[in-house]
Amino acid sequence: MTTARRTVLKVGALGALAAASGPRVTFAAEKTNVIIIGAGLAGLNAALILADQGANVTVLEANSRVGGRAFTADHVEGHPEFGASQIGPDYARVLDVCQRLNVKLAQGSNINAPYTFSIGGKLVKKEDWAASALNKTVGPERAILPSALAGFYYKKGMPFKAPDDWLEANAAQYDIAPGFWFKKLGASDEAMRLMNEGLIAPDLWNVSLLTLLQEEARSADIFGTNKPAPNGSTSDNKDKFEAMAQRSQRVVGGTSRLPETMAKALGDRVKLRKVVASIEMTEKKVTVRCLDGTSYTADYAISAVPFRPLNRISIDPPLQGAQSEAVRHMPYANNSQIHIRLKGTPFWEQDGMDASLWTDGALTIVRQPFGYDGSRDRLAVVNTGKKGDRIDQLPPKERGEFVMREIERLRPSTKGKMEVIGVHSWPQYQFVEGCRHSYSPGQVTRFAVDMIKPHGRLHFAGEHTRRLDVGMESAMESGERAAVEVVARFA
Repeated sequence: MTTARRTVLKVGALGALAAASGPRVTFAAEKTNVIIIGAGLAGLNAALILADQGANVTVLEANSRVGGRAFTADHVEGHPEFGASQIGPDYARVLDVCQRLNVKLAQGSNINAPYTFSIGGKLVKKEDWAASALNKTVGPERAILPSALAGFYYKKGMPFKAPDDWLEANAAQYDIAPGFWFKKLGASDEAMRLMNEGLIAPDLWNVSLLTLLQEEARSADIFGTNKPAPNGSTSDNKDKFEAMAQRSQRVVGGTSRLPETMAKALGDRVKLRKVVASIEMTEKKVTVRCLDGTSYTADYAISAVPFRPLNRISIDPPLQGAQSEAVRHMPYANNSQIHIRLKGTPFWEQDGMDASLWTDGALTIVRQPFGYDGSRDRLAVVNTGKKGDRIDQLPPKERGEFVMREIERLRPSTKGKMEVIGVHSWPQYQFVEGCRHSYSPGQVTRFAVDMIKPHGRLHFAGEHTRRLDVGMESAMESGERAAVEVVARFA
């Protein structure tokens, strides 16, 4: 990444806007200037930036809460994070907003006990993996834990030196299924199988390698995952989220406190339970109509919702070409969760294994979180990709019961020590419908550039429209970009 690009990433949101748009814009006070659909981090950041520039903004949120996928489950014991949790050291926009709005942060995020591995229903300790008879990988792969194999190959073959290289013309050669690329790099059949078991995307053949490489390049840039961790260890044998945990910060009291504070700063400009039915545009205005019969008129609108719910909204004039295709067909990945309370003697003390569990079976991972108060009384079971799709076919109660039976089968020491306290599926969560976007092979080349272009008076934000960043910062980045686009049209 060039010095100039790196500098842009580190300026605060308002500084970047001022640099892009020049002097403060004066707006007429008697009308709404911008309607923002969606009160996640993208929509709220766009609204704050526009309001700071003097615009009248109205934010319409379909749910009864703000935050989108930044969601602290305050209704579940222990207040687990259903969505965003980690704030990277280079999340400039998130850190800027937290500082300006006095949102308190603390070091470390989403820290869990180390993993035991379940391969074919048999348990193996991480330190025994390399020499285990259960390890059917070959050559250098044998030293790499199953959860870290994908990262091992991303580092081995990484073609990008900067996070925006994925948008260059010569990057189109990587808009393919990662399975082909891993095989070219020498991945064994067993390594391929194990990598497939831990994906957020459906599988190694139904996601674009190009977007995965962009995420890996940017994560390495932000978190320094090729560098020693604070305790002196390296990240080579950790999955991506484990490697980021110690270098991250978290919002004190839960991630939801950030969007809630942003919404509070906007006051009554944020309107909840406003399900948008249609967006109608003329040459001079945009009108947004809601299911409850209310309507809002403005100069411009920003859609800051994922494409799945956007596809349910009538847009006139309709989207065209690649932009229309992206909204209709963009895949979204699964993240289905079961949260469990632990009872009695810690099961890991009984069986002598590390408390978290990575499996090649029906479950993806079973995390045993370290509470920030020192407690270790919960499990967070996360099922991703097709594993999540399969388990989501069960009703929530049966889903929890199935997960507990499966954990008991793999680790008998847990029997009678678990109680389900929360169930959550992002694809089944209304008005979101997925944990994140997931380009299919060939879709980055077809969609990425055109799908974020303004359509008449309608602009687009959301993590699916990111250019450089990842995680919470990608949502903030997209909201900033959309706000800058709108301010430029008022100038």
